[in-house]
Amino acid sequence: MMARGVEHARPQKGFALLTVMIVVALIAIVAAELIYRQGLAVQRSMNMLHQTQAAAVTWGLESWVKKGLLLDARANQTDHLQEEWAQPLMPVPFEGGEVSGQLLDQQGLLNLNNLQETDETLRRKWQSVFERYFQLKELDPSLAAVVIDWVDADNNLTQNGAESDFYLLKQPPYRTANQKMVLVEELGLLKGVTAEVIERVKPELAALPSSTPININTAPELVLQALADWMTPEMATAWAVQRKTLPADDTAVFREFCVAQGVSQERVNEDLPDDLITVQTDYFLLKGLAAYGASQWHTAALFYRKGTSYVNLVQRWVDVADD
Repeated sequence: MMARGVEHARPQKGFALLTVMIVVALIAIVAAELIYRQGLAVQRSMNMLHQTQAAAVTWGLESWVKKGLLLDARANQTDHLQEEWAQPLMPVPFEGGEVSGQLLDQQGLLNLNNLQETDETLRRKWQSVFERYFQLKELDPSLAAVVIDWVDADNNLTQNGAESDFYLLKQPPYRTANQKMVLVEELGLLKGVTAEVIERVKPELAALPSSTPININTAPELVLQALADWMTPEMATAWAVQRKTLPADDTAVFREFCVAQGVSQERVNEDLPDDLITVQTDYFLLKGLAAYGASQWHTAALFYRKGTSYVNLVQRWVDVADD
């Protein structure tokens, strides 16, 4: 009898041991999951803290830029590439990270929204400028007419342009915006424009909230060449060299330079009115990077400066990356 009781007890002990092992395993799994979730929560909280700190530094950089632009306007009435605002801000360390940035003159670029100009004479001048620019980039000059139809307020077809009836045949269909562009990348919606075309033209184009003349003290040489059909690459290069030491303090200085290159005064005055060129800038783009801990806060901020009165933030684009 006793022997049979002992034999009966052995399976019960084995079952009990197996149960204990299963319970321990379940506890270990639950504990591991809790530890993993706690680690994620800690990492998430740390990333949020780092992002908040990076954002705070970025907003501080923007405030500093606004004050600097206002002081610059009060100090002089011209803008050129030798001024302090045009120099890059090298990485500045602070506790836990660093900040850097670059301020770019947007009126040295061709503003796509100039093609929305309601004054017919001025609009035709800008159309000619853009046609020359696209030719210089080895693109179809009729792209200027396509942009006109995209940004103008009506659905009247411009010669070589494209209105809603063209885009409604696409899949999916859409209409022309009939309003100003916000980003140069919007060109990707237009007839004949590919991603490769956008990459080619982005260095010289902008999409600003209002019509803007070209700052001859900051414009790239290709933009200078597009201003007039008589503006040769040699003239553009010569001006780019001269303005490094003698930037124009008035548009008349640039016209005198052109006349000295052999162009008639009458033609220079006709092709380069003050509606087309300037020595002052109202729109600036800040490209900044604030790194704090594991977070990198890339920002692009467009500022509008109204003379010596104020500087406003117009647009902001943010890209956040975490290690």
